[in-house]
Amino acid sequence: MQVLKDKIRNKILAVSENMFYTKGFRNASMRDIANEVGISVSNLYLYYANKEAIFYGVTDGFFRYFINALETFLDHDDKDVKTDLAISHILKKIIISDQKKFVILTGKSQGTKYEGFTQHMVMMLNNHMMSQVKKDLVHDNLIIYILAKNFIEGIIEIAKNYKDEVWLETNINVLVNYHMRGMEYLM
Repeated sequence: MQVLKDKIRNKILAVSENMFYTKGFRNASMRDIANEVGISVSNLYLYYANKEAIFYGVTDGFFRYFINALETFLDHDDKDVKTDLAISHILKKIIISDQKKFVILTGKSQGTKYEGFTQHMVMMLNNHMMSQVKKDLVHDNLIIYILAKNFIEGIIEIAKNYKDEVWLETNINVLVNYHMRGMEYLM
């Protein structure tokens, strides 16, 4: 019987991930999830107390993984020429393995504790960039914020429009190279 329960729990999470990806948190309902899983709504409540619990079951692990990876990555010196390759590799890996979760957290999490995820990433990158630039070249911190925001929004758009690995590699490399060449000017 336990195998059946695990199977149903995993199906609930898989169905919910797809539903949150297509509809967003706000527009997905417990009834929609239960219908797609093929169980009653009351049975769904035996597995999860509410829609938020399902959402966090889908996203919490990825959120922790992504933030830890981003924090570790941002602890580097942008003047290292291998940085471009490292950034591209990490972004490709994340989008290939967890594209839906990334898109859910960055644009379909309104009404959850993660609705500020995109802004959190922008601020993490902004703070890192501020520590790397020559202060005499940057007279207003707003420009660094704009550059950080544009880079993060570019990654999100690439993830949302993902077609295949070749397309992804081409577009991530262009975005990263464009960003890093601009940062070189400021360092």
